[in-house]
Amino acid sequence: MSRLRVALAAFLVLGLGGCALTEKPEPVSYQRRAVSFNPAEARDWLTQYRQSKGLTAVALDSRLTAFAQTQANAMAGANQLSHSIGGSFSTRVKSAGLDDSKIGENVSYGTYTDLDAMKQWKNSPQHNENLLMPGATRFGIAIARSGDRVYWAMAVASEPARAEEAQAFGAGPVVRVVRRPTRVTSSGGLLGGLFGN
Repeated sequence: MSRLRVALAAFLVLGLGGCALTEKPEPVSYQRRAVSFNPAEARDWLTQYRQSKGLTAVALDSRLTAFAQTQANAMAGANQLSHSIGGSFSTRVKSAGLDDSKIGENVSYGTYTDLDAMKQWKNSPQHNENLLMPGATRFGIAIARSGDRVYWAMAVASEPARAEEAQAFGAGPVVRVVRRPTRVTSSGGLLGGLFGN
């Protein structure tokens, strides 16, 4: 499991705690609005970004999309941003049959479009590391809602080394959005609204 990668910190776009960004941060909108979710658009954005850095393109992958959807659903069900709410990352990777690949996961909430979610991850050095994972060729992204809160999850991975895993995945996306009733309590303020308690 030493090849597994995951950014385990909750994303904080305002005041990155002294983390140095090498590029100007992408503008991200947190304005509450209708949700716009287009996995192909997110894939195209990620491919263009990766190629601008001399890295490989990514293709939508139904197994990574299902993996991301499971985590988005778990976060929405608990109304909590977490990499472990649906089980530890390594356990979830094994359960999905993805443990033979180099794989990373990003999660977030506070945005309402796939492009804002991607830009939010780009602005975080730890999450950006997953976006720019060397050798990555596959990508999946998913959302789930809890009231007005939209949870985002994405997974990016290299090609599987085992033949049985390579045969098991196909072109994505397979997306099922789960809506849950709102159970948000907030201490108020901008960060309380974005990240809950």
